Amino acid sequence: MDVNLQALVGRNIRRFRLADGLTIEELAFRAQLHPNYLGDVERGRRNPSLVNLKKIADGLKKPLTDLLSGAHLTGASAASIPREKTAVYFSPGQDKDLLSLIKTLRSTSPKDRKRIIQIAKSLSARLKNG
Repeated sequence: MDVNLQALVGRNIRRFRLADGLTIEELAFRAQLHPNYLGDVERGRRNPSLVNLKKIADGLKKPLTDLLSGAHLTGASAASIPREKTAVYFSPGQDKDLLSLIKTLRSTSPKDRKRIIQIAKSLSARLKNG
């Protein structure tokens, strides 16, 4: 059986990411990789290094071996995976602000980072609801 390992790894990454309800951007942030690169890996267009595979596995909170697994979901398990979240795009000015925020978050403790993200989500929900 001829297995395209690159495509298999990409499918596994996408499957785990969607099962966790993450966007490509969220996983890319966790793995400290560019979202375009991660998208290419998921589509089997890029052959990630072992270092980058480890970053992705850590971002997914999975053992590296799970990314190399040939097991496929079927039936109810496959149906329970949520659909891809719609990506949100920002203007160049907003991108600059977002990158600044990301740099700030990276320099905080995990506990503080989690709290800041909770506050931002709460504020965002309040702004959406008026």
